[in-house]
Amino acid sequence: MAENILSNSTADKVVENVEKVASGVGKVGGKVVDMLQEAVQTTVSDTDSSGLEEFSILNYFSSFFIHIALIVIVIGLKWQYDRNRYRYPKGPRDWRHISDAISFHRKKRENLLVLANDYPQMCTVVTHVGRVILLNDPSLINEIFIGRADLCSNKIDSYLENQLRYKTGKHLRTGIVFRHYDHNGQVIHRSLVEHVDQILAQNKLDQVIQEQFEQFRSYLSSNSSKFDVRRSTFRFALHILTQLCINRTFKYDDKVFETFTNNLYKISKTIHEDTVAKTSKVALTQLTGLSETLDINETVLNYIQEWVKERHPNETTDDSQVTSTSSGDILDSIIKVVPTAAPHIDNEDVAAMILDVVMHGSEMLKGALTWLLLYVVKYPHEANEARREAKSHGYSKFNFKNADKLTYCQAFVKEVLRMSPVVPVVIHSTLQDLRWRDFHIQKRTLFGANIYALHHSVQWSEPTTFNVQRWIGDNAEKISLNNYAPFGIGPRQCVAEKYLFSILTGLFAVLLHNFNFEKSGAIPDPDEGTFGMANLPPSFSLSAEELGAH
Repeated sequence: MAENILSNSTADKVVENVEKVASGVGKVGGKVVDMLQEAVQTTVSDTDSSGLEEFSILNYFSSFFIHIALIVIVIGLKWQYDRNRYRYPKGPRDWRHISDAISFHRKKRENLLVLANDYPQMCTVVTHVGRVILLNDPSLINEIFIGRADLCSNKIDSYLENQLRYKTGKHLRTGIVFRHYDHNGQVIHRSLVEHVDQILAQNKLDQVIQEQFEQFRSYLSSNSSKFDVRRSTFRFALHILTQLCINRTFKYDDKVFETFTNNLYKISKTIHEDTVAKTSKVALTQLTGLSETLDINETVLNYIQEWVKERHPNETTDDSQVTSTSSGDILDSIIKVVPTAAPHIDNEDVAAMILDVVMHGSEMLKGALTWLLLYVVKYPHEANEARREAKSHGYSKFNFKNADKLTYCQAFVKEVLRMSPVVPVVIHSTLQDLRWRDFHIQKRTLFGANIYALHHSVQWSEPTTFNVQRWIGDNAEKISLNNYAPFGIGPRQCVAEKYLFSILTGLFAVLLHNFNFEKSGAIPDPDEGTFGMANLPPSFSLSAEELGAH
């Protein structure tokens, strides 16, 4: 026991005393033993007994804080290790540039151009959604989003995925924006493209758009003195996309569909909010998992799930038992690939895909039509030129095949989307760590294609000037298409991308042929408005005067 208690210094004292005793001459057995015992007891009594004290509260908390300090040190070392391990392009990429990050989100249009000027190729910025590698050079954008980028000659796009998901958890494959190499992504994308080709060949698109335009015309006529452009174009776009997806026409006074429309519009507004409060909500959602948008989205999904269940009631994982009532719409084209899907696609997945098509399609169409009408009232001379062309071609009804003949109308559309692209930055995320050029990129890093900067680069003559003529005749041949991508870029761009200019040109011409739009209150500047996941002007109102046939 004594051996466990004695320290090294104590043991040395014992040995010293023992040696003294052992060296005593003339001392006999018993006395030697007595002296040895006395020496040991004396030495032990002289030792410091502080090591035997019970733990005090002070000692307890000291030990606790020492452990916390060690944990902090380990975390710091891990952070430093990752910092040294991963290499990113230069730019305001660290949290010490938090003021730049806040400024970036408050003045995005200006900052996207400033960053492209300061970093002509690429830069790394820190935003409230994480680190973003912003690509400002067309060749790098093509390299990342389309071409081959890594030393192993594998498509870097295999590492990327779209960030816009409406569902979480097990549904990693949900939506039409699958991972590019995913089997389901390939078969569904191919099915949707084939479906779009089919409805155009059969003139079904003309019928759907004209049918919805008649309802929209009635709506504008009844609200001719003043109508909210963003809300009205969203309603128009949503009716078109819903009819294409589920082959069902809803009237504007349908109360059930009106609730569905309002819920989707709430999601749209929440997504495109551009405020400090929005940033706080995003951070709170990431911490708690609670989201108002997801709650609304759950209600919206309930509607679509009912529509899917009506069409596909015998859902099963047994491919041989899958049945469906064919209706020749987008829902039908998705259900047809269920037997060949791997992993299995259930009705909940199908409903989420339909939501993707409806929501994304409506957002794109709403944004484009809203910008077109804003530029119509800001540039009345050019708008009247487009109206004269539509009148001269008798374009009172939508006709997809004849839309390409409207050269000035199409030039107007292209210039509007150059000045104000609906999608200003295309963002994807890395699925895993990867090496690219001289950089080692961490998993879940965001890559952004700076579309807004491309559309305003020095490659354009007077890039800040609205000039329809740049798209007409010989001028159009001088334009580099590498600097123009209004509908996204890469394998995940819109499935109807090659037809969108003709569709928008036809819609634009029909609107101008049938209505004269005037200001109804203040008109925002194109540099104003939200600039988040989409580029939209602030809410504004116009008046609509219905024109005659000639």
